[in-house]
This record gives sequence, C-alpha cells and structure tokens, in this order.
Amino acid sequence: MKDKVKKVLLITHTIAPYRIPLFNYIHQIGDFDFKVITLAEREKNRNWRINQNEINFNQQVLPGLHFFIYGEKREIPIHLNRKVLLTIWQYNPDVVITAGYDSLTYWQAFLHCKIFKKKYILWNESSLLSVDSIKGIRGLLKRFIVKGSNNYVAFGTKAKEYLEFLGASPKNIFTGINTVNLEYFRGEFLKLKKDRNLLAERREYPKILFLYVGQLIKRKGIIQILIAFNILKDDEIGLLIIGDGPEGNKLKNFCKENNLKNIFFEGFRQQSELPKYYVLADIFILPSFQEVWGLVLNEALASGLYVLCSKYAGSAYDLVKEGWNGKKFNPNNINEIINLIKQTKEQIDNIRKRRETISQYTCRNFGIKESAQVFLEAIKNV
Repeated sequence: MKDKVKKVLLITHTIAPYRIPLFNYIHQIGDFDFKVITLAEREKNRNWRINQNEINFNQQVLPGLHFFIYGEKREIPIHLNRKVLLTIWQYNPDVVITAGYDSLTYWQAFLHCKIFKKKYILWNESSLLSVDSIKGIRGLLKRFIVKGSNNYVAFGTKAKEYLEFLGASPKNIFTGINTVNLEYFRGEFLKLKKDRNLLAERREYPKILFLYVGQLIKRKGIIQILIAFNILKDDEIGLLIIGDGPEGNKLKNFCKENNLKNIFFEGFRQQSELPKYYVLADIFILPSFQEVWGLVLNEALASGLYVLCSKYAGSAYDLVKEGWNGKKFNPNNINEIINLIKQTKEQIDNIRKRRETISQYTCRNFGIKESAQVFLEAIKNV
C-alpha cells in the first residue's frame, strides 16, 4: 500500500490572475497540504494586478535577481533565485511539481527530489509547435528531466505528444486543459449582452468587429491581420486590438501610412475589463507565429465568440471544433487569412446565433474543475 501524500509543493514563474482559481481549487479539494512558491512576483512584460484577497492557498515568493529579454522569437524571463533548496528543505514536501524546466530553480527542485527520494511531477505546456530547440545539449537536458520525472501533467494533446517525443511513458502522462475561470467570462457575457449602454456603444463600430487580445510583440503575428485588412479595404469590417508592447508604435504607423481605417487600439486592459470587448466583438482572432497555448482563446469562447486561431497555438487542437466554434489557419499565409475573413463575413448571421451555445459548450467542457482534476490524478497516482 502506498503512503498517502501529505505535502505538495508547486513551483511556477509567477502567480498570474488566471492561475489563482486553479490553485485555489487544488488547495480546496486536495487531501494534502498544498503550497505554491514563485520565482518572481511579476515579470516585466506583464502589467496585471493581483488581488491578494483572492488567494486562499499558501504562497511564497522566492528572493532573487530578475532579468527580461525580448528575443527575436520569444520573450525570455531570467530568474536567479536564492534560498531555493533551503525553502524546499524547510517545507519538506512529499511531491514537487514544477511548471516546466526552463529555470535553474526548477532544476534545483528536480535534483532535490532525486537526492532525497521525493516524487517529482513535470507540468508541461510546451509542444513541438512552440519549442525552439530539441537537439544538442538543450535537447539532452530536456530528455534527462523528462525521463527522470515520476508523473506528468500535460496541458493539451500537443503537450502530451511532446512529452512522449522526449521519452515520457504515456501511462504516466495526465492530460488536461489549460484554462481560466470560464464561468466569470460567461457570467459577464450574459450580463453585458443586455446592457443598453454597451449596445449603444456597439453601434459606433463597423458592422462586423474582429478582436485581438494580447501582447503587441512580433511572435503574435498582428501585422498579418493588418496586412490582410489593408488588402481587403472593407469598411464593414473593424478590428479591436487590446494590449500593449514594443511593436505597438510599428503597428500604429502601418495603419497611418496605409490610411487603414476601423482599427481601434485600446491599450492594455486588466482581466476585469476584458468582458466588455468580448461582448462588443463578433469574431476573435489569434494569429500567433508561436504560441504555447493562448488562454485568451478560452476567454473568447466562454464569451460565445467564434474564433480564428493560428495552427501554431496549442489551444487550437483541444478547443476548436472546426467550422462550428472556429477555424485554424496558417498565419504566414496572407491569402488564407483574407479568404477566412471573407468566409466569416458571409457566415456572420449563423455565427452570431451560436454565441450562447458556444459559451455553454466551452464552460461545460473546459473549466477549472476539469483542469485541476488532472493535477489531483497525477498526485494521487504518483
């Protein structure tokens, strides 16, 4: 008979607002003591505010030095934490979970588990769609930590495939969904869709309104949408852009130089401000060249939006029912984007009629409970 797990330590980069409901649920349902330690309080490319009153689990931020690099293909946060081994030693967990293997702190936790015979679970969101290196020293290191793990939590089918590619045993992989508090977005959608002020505001926009939410950085591929809109020159179609980042001025200049109308830059918005834009819009579009998951897709679907999602986003393969609640596309192919926008415009009446059904389906199948259950199963079976 296996010993009962008494303590579980989860180590992750930061406490993002969308992770709080997940960790709260694990803390509430799990029959073990649960603690989360983070490498930093916040990373430079994130402006979100954290309401500490919403956190019900035991949380600790490790001290350390933090750097941030905007790379050519992705953003690279670097955390050099102190007191990692001391913190783990003092808590003395039976199981350690790390959110990946891209930090020295995660490797320290992994080696601690190997030395002191603790159970180690690797939580993986990456896939072959989003990784840069699978060969050489980096590839060997990835395979080393994967093969040394006891169990795995994979967010999505593509993340599971990647773990298997690196040598993980399929029977030890617990596959779930990356998600947010979908009920919040559904509730706001149901409330705001009847709001008279918002309905009046909607009439100020073009007939069909697309929406992008995310950072304004190269790998998000926003320029591809603007190029497509510029070729189409359709006054009945508009685009809301929510977010900020180093590419912001370049994108605005493109619109100005090409006299591109109906592009609305709204800047960064906190999570509590996003439901308004999901309700205003008709179609959500995620054109990333590289995207581990894309949680904004969850939010959009919970708000009943039809989604156009890059084939390089992990979420596209678990959330999108092709032709019903959205479509996948190649963001490198401008003609494909143009044709997809045209098709969506032609089908807009039917798409709008599906909003309530899309919202219901999303919340029923991809909620926090379903996501947390995978962690609980991985811990139980470790």
